[in-house]
Amino acid sequence: MRYNRSRSTDQNFWVSYADLMAGLLFVFILLIGAIVVKYVYVQTDLKGIKNDLEEQKRVLHLAQDALAQKQRDFLRLRSDMNVTSASLQIAQELLSQKEASLEEATAQLQLSDREIENLKKLLLDTELARDEVKGELVASQMELGTTTQTLKLKEGELALLSAKLLESTASHQQLVEDLNITKSRIKNLTGIRIKVVQELKEKLGKKINIDPNSGAIRLPSSVLFDVGSYELKPEAQKQLKETLQPYLQVLLDDTTIRENIDHIVIEGHTDSDGSYMHNLDLSQKRAYSVMAFIYSLGDEKRTAMLQKYLSANGRSYSDRIFKNGVEDKEASRRIEIKFNLSNKKAIEEIETFLNRKE
Repeated sequence: MRYNRSRSTDQNFWVSYADLMAGLLFVFILLIGAIVVKYVYVQTDLKGIKNDLEEQKRVLHLAQDALAQKQRDFLRLRSDMNVTSASLQIAQELLSQKEASLEEATAQLQLSDREIENLKKLLLDTELARDEVKGELVASQMELGTTTQTLKLKEGELALLSAKLLESTASHQQLVEDLNITKSRIKNLTGIRIKVVQELKEKLGKKINIDPNSGAIRLPSSVLFDVGSYELKPEAQKQLKETLQPYLQVLLDDTTIRENIDHIVIEGHTDSDGSYMHNLDLSQKRAYSVMAFIYSLGDEKRTAMLQKYLSANGRSYSDRIFKNGVEDKEASRRIEIKFNLSNKKAIEEIETFLNRKE
């Protein structure tokens, strides 16, 4: 009976052990199947995989708890159970790898979400910039229309200004022509002095120097007067006559020249020796002596002309002559005879031109 009981006990043990192994194998097969299903779901739908994986993790935790309980219950089983434990550990490692893959896929999904948000923000900014550009384009089109209208107005004003400019140009051209004519006439009037100077040079020759600009002649006082005297030297009267007669003939005998003569003046000059008033009196008297000599040479007709044009005055030493910054006293003591042209005709020409301009 004891033998049979022992045998029955062994049989029950092996039956229980077989059931346990079958159960563990079944659990292991289920676990492997779940892993394969999870892997397929991860490849097709990441979100579905995540949800299923959470569920499998929960089941796995339950299985782990049950397995831990079974391990505590069957610690005394044979060493073959270690093989099953090793298989379970391999399954856990595979599960850990899948969890890592799932976490990586989740991170990539989060990264994709951030990229989508960035793209949405970029699209929004682009749309705002497009709307702003559209607004600027509309404003530019309106401004262009205003500018076009302004340009048309300016073109009309420019046409009017061009017409006025042509009219002003014609008036200006006429004015220039009138001015050139007046200049030519005034130049002809001023050319009379050149004509007088040339005739004086022809009449007097090289006997006396004539100022090429003014036509004045200069006579040294030492030739005409003694020192301190205002009476003409007898020997100087002949030379003075040979000089003054042709000089006055050129100025008074030619009607064209005489009409433009304003006056003829005899100026007496001294050096700076002595007082100014003394020299003024002396120079005045010397000028009068020369004028009296000129009057003595003419007839009544010539005398009437001389009274109209001839005058005399003394300048004392107010107009001395200097050489190298030093007074040339010999040259300063002199008698100058000069003429001034009348500018009446020139003024009349200018007034005529201005009246025409108005």
